[in-house]
Amino acid sequence: MSGMPRSTRLLLVVVALLGSLAFLLVVEFGVSAGQVHRGVTVAGYDVSGLSFTELQDTLEVRGAMLREEPVCFFGEGVSLCASPADLGWRPEPGATAERAYEVGRTDFPFGALAERTTAWVEGVNVKWEGAPKPRRVDRLLSDWEDLFSARGLELERGLMRYKIRRAIITYPREEFRIPLH
Repeated sequence: MSGMPRSTRLLLVVVALLGSLAFLLVVEFGVSAGQVHRGVTVAGYDVSGLSFTELQDTLEVRGAMLREEPVCFFGEGVSLCASPADLGWRPEPGATAERAYEVGRTDFPFGALAERTTAWVEGVNVKWEGAPKPRRVDRLLSDWEDLFSARGLELERGLMRYKIRRAIITYPREEFRIPLH
């Protein structure tokens, strides 16, 4: 190889690197065919390696569990809880499964490759589709505002609304601080 021109050696190295990259891509696309890619989570819950049917079934069970278990908040000596079902939250496991399954499969080849790389390196977290009913959340927040205003405190309504959405999809359940001032 020492008698070869420098440009030929450079070309061989580039071809070898491109060939290796192509081989790795074929292996990656083949290994994860029909499965959720490594590094994909739904609201922090690992769903990597599941087939689409397994993913839907898993999210169906998880969604039912999240919907029935109350979410609780604390602040100023008070602990308040609410049921996601009472707030009208209906998880959408089918739509959520589609979003999780699509990671690394759209915008082929470069967008898909970029998403797969991100999933492998950093992870991709897909949010649950579905939200609580705004009217029911407003009613709850109004009740809580009355409770705290009687104590001379003000509930930060926008931040509390965000915390409710976050608490609903968090499992295992944890208590969140009620934003007051």
